[in-house]
Amino acid sequence: DPQRVYRRALAYFTEAELAEAFAATRGVASPTQLRAFMKRHPSDLLGEFRALAPARSPIALQRWSIRRVALAAAMLAVITAAVFETGNAFFPAARNLGAYAPSCGTGHSMILSAQAVPSAALLPCIAALPAGWSIGGTDIASGKASFWLDSDRAGPRAVTVTLTATCDTSGAQQIPSDQPGTRRFEHPLSLAPQFSGLRFYTFPGGCATYRFSFAQGTSPALAVAVDNALAFQSRSTLVNYVRHTEGLMLCGRGAACPR
Repeated sequence: DPQRVYRRALAYFTEAELAEAFAATRGVASPTQLRAFMKRHPSDLLGEFRALAPARSPIALQRWSIRRVALAAAMLAVITAAVFETGNAFFPAARNLGAYAPSCGTGHSMILSAQAVPSAALLPCIAALPAGWSIGGTDIASGKASFWLDSDRAGPRAVTVTLTATCDTSGAQQIPSDQPGTRRFEHPLSLAPQFSGLRFYTFPGGCATYRFSFAQGTSPALAVAVDNALAFQSRSTLVNYVRHTEGLMLCGRGAACPR
């Protein structure tokens, strides 16, 4: 019973210490079986036990002050900055290394694209942007490299180009290709009121998907400008460039890395 427990407690603590302990606690730290027994008991054992000690106002364990608030705010700012910097380390390579949409040649973004899809013999790239077109963004990660173009008439993300190792061309019709070394497939999705469609270029070890999504009312004929803006870069050119300039091996097609 509570009286017996309280008498035993007085053999180790003073009444003032017991009152302080009750004032600083809210719950009961005891084994699960004992807590279950206390809940089943018809009387309030804990309440009777607390009533035996001298009365004392509850003790607030967390005392706030201007200094403590300032320290908490400073710690929050430090944690936020640390999380932001850590997050940057895990962004896709295009963001982490400052890559831009790949222009045809041997630039940094072309090398990143070749690393992202090492099996691809060809890499889509920007040859020359026509008037009214601009680079919208780039996302290069393991297994995929994509970039998109904006148009002052066709709208943002008018066309998105994605390089992958394979793609599903079912439902698309093969037509003569305008890009050497590739097979071309067309899959129109909608002509009016908004032009949208898919175009696939397949080649050894890779596939480039063009996704058209023009603003409503834009003529599909504007897609001809994309044909003049985009081209393909041979991966072997990049392999040779990295070997000669950096003395490194661009692993993948054309440059098998040692195991």
